[in-house]
Amino acid sequence: MSDDRAVAALSAALLFLVAAGFVILVSCGGVTTSPPSGTGMSGQVTTILTDPPTCSVPYGPFTHVWVTVTKVMAHISASASDTDSGWQTLVDLSSNPRQIDLFSLASPACVLTQLGSATGLPPGNYQQIRIYLLSNSPASGTATPSPNNCASASAFNCVATSLGTFPLLLSSQAQTGIKIPPGQISGGAISVQANQAVDLSIDFNACASILQQGNGGYRLKPTLRAGVVSVNNNAISGTVVVQGTTTGISGALVLLEQPDTSVTPSIDRVQVAAVTDSGGHFIFCPLPGQGPYDVVVAATTGTLASQVTYNPTIAFSVPMGTNLGNIPLAPEGPAPSAPATITGQVTTAIDSSTATAGAVTLSPLQDAAPQGGSLLRVTIPVFAANSQPPVVITTPSPSPSTPACPANTQCFNFSLLVPGSNALVATYDSTAKSITFPTTPPGGSINYNVNAWDTDCSTANATTAISVAVTAGAATNLATALGLSGCPASM
Repeated sequence: MSDDRAVAALSAALLFLVAAGFVILVSCGGVTTSPPSGTGMSGQVTTILTDPPTCSVPYGPFTHVWVTVTKVMAHISASASDTDSGWQTLVDLSSNPRQIDLFSLASPACVLTQLGSATGLPPGNYQQIRIYLLSNSPASGTATPSPNNCASASAFNCVATSLGTFPLLLSSQAQTGIKIPPGQISGGAISVQANQAVDLSIDFNACASILQQGNGGYRLKPTLRAGVVSVNNNAISGTVVVQGTTTGISGALVLLEQPDTSVTPSIDRVQVAAVTDSGGHFIFCPLPGQGPYDVVVAATTGTLASQVTYNPTIAFSVPMGTNLGNIPLAPEGPAPSAPATITGQVTTAIDSSTATAGAVTLSPLQDAAPQGGSLLRVTIPVFAANSQPPVVITTPSPSPSTPACPANTQCFNFSLLVPGSNALVATYDSTAKSITFPTTPPGGSINYNVNAWDTDCSTANATTAISVAVTAGAATNLATALGLSGCPASM
């Protein structure tokens, strides 16, 4: 495969990743990275794509460019061929190919992450990346995407214009992958270090990469501008494990939080949430705003008879670009161990005489402080919730119906499933670039503050909280309703 064809192929794959929301950033959008290996000694790679295209062809602008990715790989050698050993698989979609719209206007995100990468990239200087696309005429028995957005064109890679959908012809991308050579990488290599999450910034010229042939067909020939690939740290990752082991916890809830200093004491509010994969891995990429972030993790696993609920763990002051390695969760007790339940009522009203509906965020909070820092009320994950933290809508007739709404209010009767234990707390050491978690969870009573927050209500009453002590496996009811007033006439 020629260099320009290889580069083109890789660019296209990267662009498709942007649409997929994994390793690419479109128009200052997203990034993609590979999750850590669980040992804490693996790096990650994220790819960002910029400058989304708005291309026109004789029959009008492209509305979609669909490509189907089957695999993404990397190698430390600039001269390694596709048959040489040493290739690191960043993501393998051979059994479930992923179709991505390169011209998607959706908010971009990390490509490798959204493609399902769950293994770390060992430290090293990687000089090649290859992205493999599914052939438009795959061998019998080959897995294909479902649904196939290119079905009307009898292909798996295609372009759509105002006249219809047409096959996007490939060169050798399906056989040897799309190659980004060292000449297209700033510094000649992608440097991945231990305990570091690394992403890539790739400037992809999509309008020059979809070529219309003399017969009217379209061919993929991706184009990268010179020196377009560079390191850009914009991720936080880690592996959630059972304390004292390297056993990953699947389905653990992971929150990235930052302090809201408009209230006293400050509340650590959720910026983004994720769930760990089957190996306990997670990756946040791209990160919103500026770091550092506080990472909060909790989990409950198993069926009713075998359920295990874990102490939450808080990692304070984690900078962007960090792979936290193994994050321990301590079992609250032998199975079965159920979460604690906090029940209560939240109400909304315009004033003392008029009810109104409201979208209210409910946050269970535990008090903790980073080393050398001030006390924070940290948002703890809620199990089986619709979001992190959960958002409820107050109504005139709540379900369950008891207790009824107080006069001149609308309300919601909530039930929050939370860890019935205190959190393990640690603070990231920015000098040593590491974090050490305690081995023993704190004892004593388990106290929560339940915070109800509605930014549509008046500033003075937008947030209110009530303290409660909980017990694992038991339900505790808030004796007083969380009341929000000064709300608008409609949501």
